[in-house]
Formats: sequence, structure tokens, C-alpha cells
Amino acid sequence: MNKNTIKAFIVAVTMVCLSNVNTFASNLDESASLVKSKIAQVNNSLNFNVWVDNVASKKVVIVVTDADKNEIHREYVDTKGGKFAKTFDFSSLADGKYTIEVISQNVNVIESKTFEIKTNLITNRDVVVATR
Repeated sequence: MNKNTIKAFIVAVTMVCLSNVNTFASNLDESASLVKSKIAQVNNSLNFNVWVDNVASKKVVIVVTDADKNEIHREYVDTKGGKFAKTFDFSSLADGKYTIEVISQNVNVIESKTFEIKTNLITNRDVVVATR
């Protein structure tokens, strides 16, 4: 091999190595900045806490839909603080199935929770006996 071939080979190997390092570093940056979320019911009530973390510079939206995919509520998460926490009260909703979704800017669902509201009616029947 001549010197020019060896130099070209060394340059090519170096470029491949640097490319892999850049890819690895960008993957680390992406995983470190992944949006994290949690949706939790509050004590068997019709309230749900929604937490979102690592929202800085990401567009994140919280969407509530019914069983027919009709949008009930949409709320954009403020990216200034990097975190979001809110309690949603669903006591005014009619009986039915609903879904809370935390969605990222790429329309990827980060977290989802489906719940059903059922009204339980208790009927008490009393007997009154007339006395004569």
C-alpha cells in the first residue's frame, strides 16, 4: 500500500468513529430529556393527578376524550418550569368511559389512563303498615 491509501484509510476510519460518537452522544441527550409523566386517581374519587416532568423545550398536551374519541378537554403544558402538576376534577362528567392522555410534540402518547364513571343508585323501599 502506498502512503496516500493508508492516509485515506485512516481518515475514513476516524470519520466513522467520530460519527458513532456523535450518534451515541445525541442518544444520551435524547434519553436524558425524555418527557416523563404519571396519571393517578386520588383516593377512589373522580379526581386525577397528572404530573409531567422534563417538559422544557417540548410541546406537551393533556387531552381528555370520551369513549367515542370526542375531545372533552385539552390543555397545553407550560414549558417554562420544566414540570407540570395539576388535579383534574371529573365529577361533572356524565356516566361513561373516558381517557386522559399526555401527548408529546411528535403525537406520541407518553402516558394514558382510561377510567369509567358509573352512578350507583340505591333504592330503599319501605313498607308502612296501616293500623286500625
